[in-house]
Amino acid sequence: MASNTSKVLALSSAQLVTTVVSVVSGVIFARYLSVLDYATYLQTFLAYDFVVPILTLGLPSALYYFLPGREKDERGIIIDHLMLLFISGCIFTCFLLCGGTDLLARRFENPQLVHTLKWLYAYPLYTFPVILAPVLIVKDKVKVNSYYHVFTTVTMTLGVIAASVITGNYKAPILVRVLFPLFVFPLVCYLSFKYAQGKWRLPSLSSMWTILKFSVPLGCATILGTLTLQISNMVVAWLCTPEDFAIYATGAREVPVVGIVTGSIAVVIMAEMSQKCKIGDQKAALELFRKSALIGGVFLFPVVVLLFIYAPEFINLLYTSKYMDSIYPFRVYLLYLPVRIVIYRAAFIALGKSKAILYRGIAELLITTLLCYWFVHLWGYRGAAWAAVFTLYFWSIPYNLYFLGKAFHCGCWQVLPWAKLGRVLVISIIAGILGCVGTLFCMPPLWRLVLGCGVGGMCYLAGIYWGVREIRGWLLFKSGS
Repeated sequence: MASNTSKVLALSSAQLVTTVVSVVSGVIFARYLSVLDYATYLQTFLAYDFVVPILTLGLPSALYYFLPGREKDERGIIIDHLMLLFISGCIFTCFLLCGGTDLLARRFENPQLVHTLKWLYAYPLYTFPVILAPVLIVKDKVKVNSYYHVFTTVTMTLGVIAASVITGNYKAPILVRVLFPLFVFPLVCYLSFKYAQGKWRLPSLSSMWTILKFSVPLGCATILGTLTLQISNMVVAWLCTPEDFAIYATGAREVPVVGIVTGSIAVVIMAEMSQKCKIGDQKAALELFRKSALIGGVFLFPVVVLLFIYAPEFINLLYTSKYMDSIYPFRVYLLYLPVRIVIYRAAFIALGKSKAILYRGIAELLITTLLCYWFVHLWGYRGAAWAAVFTLYFWSIPYNLYFLGKAFHCGCWQVLPWAKLGRVLVISIIAGILGCVGTLFCMPPLWRLVLGCGVGGMCYLAGIYWGVREIRGWLLFKSGS
């Protein structure tokens, strides 16, 4: 079995390629399409992108729990998931067929959508039933998943870009994006079953019901999580001026590297933790979770420190000097990162505790909403950022540690490797202080950022190698090591 580190690097690289390609495509669209055409392109898929997490109900994530340990019925489990997702796709198709296209076109005040949304009638039927990523990861085919993800993303994006450059209007790129998944759908189905074991069978109603009972709380928690992330923006937009909202929304964003790194780690450990939990080896599952937290800390702690120091240069470089007031919410949101070193949702799924995720999400939304409203009245838009951080530190983290401690049969303070994480944080702070050298020179923001992060990064790598001996073995990062 490949080391977990190689899996994380493969997934992270694929996500990085996707992010870069997305940014490049947006730049090209802005230059070759008119504002109205670009808006039509985005709005055509806006409703679809919005309903995907609602209608899929956490079914792809549920595979990480149901597939491990089911070697005799893996194909059957996949068939059950595909049938449920196909039914979900039919619901959205029926919505479009029964007047949804006209409704959305009027809502967005864009008559062009009446025609483009009709091209999506069959789109959900072959895009919803796609569970290739969890199947390949559970079957330890992470590199195959990464190659497929990069190939399809790059190919489709190049096709969409070429269509927009050649035609100069919205129709061709929309058609490319709609038709490309249809052509690769047979390949998706082939790869989904290629590595699965067990006999072919028809969908099982009892199995599908069991899957739904597990996945519906996951889907609801995903919706609540999205609302929780957006609630501060809505409160600021409601209570503050448009200028204050622009300042807040620009700074109150999570650095993309967080999702790339922690998301990849979570995907890798979910499958293996599920296997350990199903055979009753809670100790090995906990050790795997602790190691994943250490890896996340090694990547994210220096990012927090260096970006906190060089926030003015970072904001100025990305958004120009007009948004220098965004430095405050940006620095507050950096306080998210130390606790985002691990995605607790992955452990709850592996342990089969999907309802615990839902209960946590309900409380998070309520607490964040109340604190955000209160803090914005006290401190303006700056208070909104603190509301989210307070909820995270004083509700979400204690909740996670308490319930995971019970599930892993250990104390809540044993869920994470606090001593090792503390050493990593201290080394990160020292490296950040040494990296302040970039602030001593009068040069453009880009070069100050490069110099400071370069010096701080090299000091951090040296410190982490010599100061945290345990981390030298993380390159192997196997559950048994």
